[in-house]
Amino acid sequence: MVENIKNILLNAKGFRSKRKILVIESDDWGSVRMPSVQAYNALLAAGIRVDQCGYNRFDSLENTDDLTALYECLSAVKDQNGNSPVITANTIVANPDYEIIRAAKFERYAYETVTETYQKYQGSTQTLDIIKQGMAAKMYFPQLHGREHVFIKNWMRALESGDEVTRLAFDNQVYGLSTTIVNAKRKSFLTALDLDNFADIKTHEVILKEAQELFQGAFGFKSTSFIAANYTWHPLHEALLHKIGVDTLQGSRAQKVPGDYEGYKTIKHYMGDSNSLGQVYLIRNAGFEPSTRPNVDWQAKITKEVQAAFLVGAPVVLSTHRVNFMGGLEEQNRTQNLQLFGRILTDLVKRYPDIEFMNTVQLANHIRASKK
Repeated sequence: MVENIKNILLNAKGFRSKRKILVIESDDWGSVRMPSVQAYNALLAAGIRVDQCGYNRFDSLENTDDLTALYECLSAVKDQNGNSPVITANTIVANPDYEIIRAAKFERYAYETVTETYQKYQGSTQTLDIIKQGMAAKMYFPQLHGREHVFIKNWMRALESGDEVTRLAFDNQVYGLSTTIVNAKRKSFLTALDLDNFADIKTHEVILKEAQELFQGAFGFKSTSFIAANYTWHPLHEALLHKIGVDTLQGSRAQKVPGDYEGYKTIKHYMGDSNSLGQVYLIRNAGFEPSTRPNVDWQAKITKEVQAAFLVGAPVVLSTHRVNFMGGLEEQNRTQNLQLFGRILTDLVKRYPDIEFMNTVQLANHIRASKK
């Protein structure tokens, strides 16, 4: 009850509309978190408890089976306009090139593009073809999540110093070991826009420019929204994103702000707020994460979150991660979660016959139009 009242009050502070809008934002598409069952087993055998982190246990590069199953789930549900739910698939457009990094003795970082990653891990670019089929069917809408999901400076520093666990993960082509399963006290390797000092901003400017170019090369258009890895970015990054055409900032209610100080500061945002550059903030106010939090009653939780939002006229931005729909490492993960997701979406349509499914950019444009 307390949580429900809190959600109602927070939703009431942001943008409101008479329309019942549902957006699904899903992160990490294109990234390689756990490359194979063999890598998982090797790390587990070495005593690294990858079984205790849902991302390390279940999250693999999306393949055609994953995408086909996702489309089947989404296509079975329709809103009042005959539209299926659409996944705003926030995409990482490059991954570390382990061979080049090793050849350079960990003194130089290098990456491969996401199209090269599909070729390397799956032997073809058929996955990208299936993605484009989903785009044409308006069930899959890619947006930019970053060039890679790596705090490069921090990761390379650990590799160059010979950190044993980081090197072992590297040998298995893994960068994303959760800080919850390693003993070393360090910052996450996943916070791509993290920084040690403000000189790092210049490096990020190059990274973000390349990210947009790679995104356009893969999908044929520029991304106008962006979600920072692990909700971690500095206000200075917003100007860099504005330069590459980003006018919408996805995120949670709390932005983690890095700087040349220990830890992070926090900036609070509300749905539909905008900054001095005119960029609109979209705030995630519901979530679906069964792969990493299996003991939650997700249907009951989402029902309450949607109710709290619609009660005050707020749109629902449902946060989820690719891991919840992946079956490459464990097929049951995909099967069970898609069945649950389908039941939840079907129930929402029954509860709210006037619900409307939108992608992130459509919601942002609706907010802008409503303010005129």
